[in-house]
Amino acid sequence: MQKELIISIVIIIAIIIINVVANNYTEKSVHYLDDKLDEIKQLSLEDNENNTTQNKDKIQEKIRKFREDWSKINASMAIYIEHDELEKVNTSLVILEQNLILGEYVQGIAELENCKYILNHIEDKESMRIINLF
Repeated sequence: MQKELIISIVIIIAIIIINVVANNYTEKSVHYLDDKLDEIKQLSLEDNENNTTQNKDKIQEKIRKFREDWSKINASMAIYIEHDELEKVNTSLVILEQNLILGEYVQGIAELENCKYILNHIEDKESMRIINLF
C-alpha cells in the first residue's frame, strides 16, 4: 500500500513540474512573439500612414525572422498543445505575410492582430488557472 502511494505522489509531482515548465515556456514564447509582431505592426503602420513602401524590405526581413522563430517554437509547443490551435497561427501568418508583401497594410495589420489574439488565447488556454482545470 505504501509503495503505491509513493509512486502515485511521485507521478503527480512530475506532472505538476512538467506543467509548470510548459506553462513558463508558453508564456515566454508568446510574449516574445507578441513583441516581434508589434515591431512588424509599427513598420506597417508607418508605411500605411505615409502611403509608401519604404519599410517593405524591413517588414519582409522581420516576417522571415518571425517565421524562423515561430517554426522553432511551434515544434516545441506541438508536443503539448493541440495542433488545431497551432495551425490557426500558421494560417494567420500566411495571410499576414501575403497582405504585407502586397502592400495591403490595413488587411495585414488586421491579420496581425488576429495572430496576436490566437497566440494570447493559446497562452490563456494552457495557463494553470482554476477555470482551466474544470
